[in-house]
Amino acid sequence: MSGCAFLFPGQGAQYVGMGRDLVERFPECQQVLRRAEAHLNLALGDIMFFGPEERLQEDFIAQVAVYTVSCMAGDLLEARGISAGAFAPYSSGIYAAAYAAGVVDFETGLTLMQEAARCIRKEKAQAAMGVVLGLSASEVEELCGRVAGVVEVSIVNTRHQIIVSGERPAVSALLKQTVEAGALKADWLPAAVAYHSSLLRGADQCLAKTFTQTPMKEPHTPIISYIDSQAMESASQVKALLSTQLESPVRWVGVVEELVRRELWPMVEVGPGQILGRSVRWIHRQAQVLPTEDSIAIRHTLKELVGSS
Repeated sequence: MSGCAFLFPGQGAQYVGMGRDLVERFPECQQVLRRAEAHLNLALGDIMFFGPEERLQEDFIAQVAVYTVSCMAGDLLEARGISAGAFAPYSSGIYAAAYAAGVVDFETGLTLMQEAARCIRKEKAQAAMGVVLGLSASEVEELCGRVAGVVEVSIVNTRHQIIVSGERPAVSALLKQTVEAGALKADWLPAAVAYHSSLLRGADQCLAKTFTQTPMKEPHTPIISYIDSQAMESASQVKALLSTQLESPVRWVGVVEELVRRELWPMVEVGPGQILGRSVRWIHRQAQVLPTEDSIAIRHTLKELVGSS
């Protein structure tokens, strides 16, 4: 079946216990975890299965954990003859999407994530992120322009759930202004890095050097860019997105609208949790999003996909 869309979550989808059922029930998932642990020299499974929560929430750990479980789930679907008409990654989900599309192998994806973390650590800005509920992206962008310092719309999760990133004092001022402008809620996110903002331009430039030396294959499935909602159908396009991913905003609403326009139904959330499914249903109420986070979800999703083909 290829009329569906695969959604690949990023950081934020992690939770203690993630991937444990898949590893216990599917030997191939256990092998994926072993490869990740060997490459990273890290007891990733222990952190994923048992925590502590604080360790799993660390940026790099969260990202490689979500990547590993997404690759497990994607491999299970592929081995059972399930394919998609397009892949839709959210933020760092681009690495799992690139792996699933055959652009990079599993270990290369991990290496690129390690390099991204190294480049981010070089940035010294006192950065922060926040979430605004109840205002549109354009309204929040207008308010950003009134604040001294750097604060930008970084992620458009739904039409009225907007993430901002920037310098901590500027984010603080922006959150206060959004409440005064009628936001239902404005709060801090637990982040010390201003992801998807111009403050990470230097990190992108650092990371781009790695991509120029990394061989990549042509994707066998189009990947929808979260920057401009266009289909990436060549390795050069994927490499271009990866080279600007840290500073470029995530326009998730546009991605979902593109999948709807292409009539790619149902959507399958390939990885831990169901956070993308909830956001998709806020954007398009009739959307069906199938989970893959454990063996029960996998069996249900396979039944739904085979039955609708």
